[in-house]
Amino acid sequence: MFSENQKKVLGILLDQYENSKTYQGENKITQGFYALPERVFKDYHSDYVDMNLVCDFENQMRDLENSGLISVRRNKGVIEKLAANPEKWQDYYRILKRQDKRTLQRIQIELYKSYMGEEFLLDRFCQEQIDRLRENKKAVYDVQVAEFILKLCRYILGNQEDILERELSVAVLGDSKKWEKQFRSRVCSLLKKYGDYDTLLLGVSDGEDKEDKRETERILLAEHHVYSNPAYVYFKGNAEILFDNGQKMCVNRYMPIAFSTETLNQLKTIQILDQNVMTVENLTSFNRMQEEHTFLIFLSGYHNSVKQQLIRKTYDANPGLVWQHFGDIDPDGFYIIENLRRGTGIDFNPVYMDREVLKKYKDYTKPLTDNDIRKATALIHNEMYHDIMGYMLDTGGKLEQEIVSWMGWKVK
Repeated sequence: MFSENQKKVLGILLDQYENSKTYQGENKITQGFYALPERVFKDYHSDYVDMNLVCDFENQMRDLENSGLISVRRNKGVIEKLAANPEKWQDYYRILKRQDKRTLQRIQIELYKSYMGEEFLLDRFCQEQIDRLRENKKAVYDVQVAEFILKLCRYILGNQEDILERELSVAVLGDSKKWEKQFRSRVCSLLKKYGDYDTLLLGVSDGEDKEDKRETERILLAEHHVYSNPAYVYFKGNAEILFDNGQKMCVNRYMPIAFSTETLNQLKTIQILDQNVMTVENLTSFNRMQEEHTFLIFLSGYHNSVKQQLIRKTYDANPGLVWQHFGDIDPDGFYIIENLRRGTGIDFNPVYMDREVLKKYKDYTKPLTDNDIRKATALIHNEMYHDIMGYMLDTGGKLEQEIVSWMGWKVK
């Protein structure tokens, strides 16, 4: 039996060998492989180390030396270097229960090849990993982790029906909690890096803030019908809703209603009986507002393609209506409008999102973050919303829409 320290030494030396030109057959001189004792036992040279532990470590290294696995360079009895015995590499693999790097590279390359030709996103990722392996570099993930990630990506990219995240986890990983704990962030990072989601993520913060990252993940997964909880679209106003099975439902502004995205797939048409349609960014404001002659829709922040298709379908069935959007008076709120415009082709007009509202509720404003400033500056640079963005930058403040709806500001 070999101790953890002994295995650690052999592992360090084997890693050096596998990452060397000697291993690749490119070295023209004899190359030695060494490890300093403190890489294995970090307190080896400490003045405060327990000498019993030092003696134990030195005995373990002597045992390796006596077995011919390493040689030890000492100075006055103190270990200076631990050197590999190149004739014992196969023994290293056996002791560590490791496959040699070339075999592992072949296994990984075959794995990545097996996922190519199905999705452009996977092709890009897999080809990059194959190129890395052929250049004797490590793939981004260990082979076991990579196989799970590839299975998850294949399932998600091919998914056409609403599925909850825990259901996805059971379906692919056989464990309801494994997805959230180990793979959610990894898979979403891969989707974002190698997929074409620029329009979908327009204006979404790409910072390291935990909430921003979570929002990005939510948007990416929703695009592929994957939700942490069932997703709903809320309606409030006067309308008649007709479903594919012929069932009809009436809605009015005193009786709001919500449908799951799965139910909305069976929706045939919405006949709106109001003059205006307003999408609302936050649920609190949607619940608070009671606007006459206005049909309110709550889509929950940024909108995936399914929700955008619903909006466009409703627009086409109701010509002549005025389409509006009410959101936070911050750069993200205006990027959401642009996200809506690009995704639906509808010219949404921002309402209650101008400098007068920001002035009126200045006592409730919050300071702009560095990310807000970057986004506001970018909008001005693109000649968009110059007046309100300039005012935000001048005053350094932004406003959440909940205060506007709560204070009872209504359509005049």
